[in-house]
Amino acid sequence: MPQIVTIRSRGQAREDVISLVLSQDAVSAGPNGDPWCGVTLNAEQARWLAQRLCDMAAEIENGEQPGYRTSPLLFGNASSVVAVHDGSQQSHRAFQAAMQCARRSTGTLDLIGIVGIDTRQSEPTATVGDCEWQRGWLTRLADMYSEQARASGVSFKAQYLHANDPCVLLDTLYRMAFDLIVIPKALTQFGLHGERLMPSIVSRRNANVLVCP
Repeated sequence: MPQIVTIRSRGQAREDVISLVLSQDAVSAGPNGDPWCGVTLNAEQARWLAQRLCDMAAEIENGEQPGYRTSPLLFGNASSVVAVHDGSQQSHRAFQAAMQCARRSTGTLDLIGIVGIDTRQSEPTATVGDCEWQRGWLTRLADMYSEQARASGVSFKAQYLHANDPCVLLDTLYRMAFDLIVIPKALTQFGLHGERLMPSIVSRRNANVLVCP
């Protein structure tokens, strides 16, 4: 999915400038068949880009440190988003919130589906049939979400982890790079041996956390 990145850099005279960088796949054929390099933005994405450029210009004009106004740690600037999903309606709302954030910045969105979990108690289930049904349901949702992401200009990936080993989920999140993670409220205390999802992320990751009711 074509991406556009805005960064502060140095010009030829070593002055502060703003660079707009296009991903390598941001090439399409123009009306005459000539190659064009560019990214298509909807109205919401265009406003987000315009605001980011204004914030970066203000940083330069005021002699502020890079990222003072545009840091990805600021919730409104999040461009790499993770959504945790157990197949429930609450998880669906969490995903839609994550999609809205990623769509604003033409960013990336990773879906982590948890397979084999009792959505009523947020505990692993021992029923093999439930696990198979849940994985199939999450896969169908991911297909629908992928189409939604494509239409919104968002790069989307999905992976599935088993609920019977919560440590794998936590280790996966620790290794991922993201600015924002969206978690359904029912899963905030999911974990093992006292290491729960929500407290672990807050204590170990320097990222925004959004909990969806």
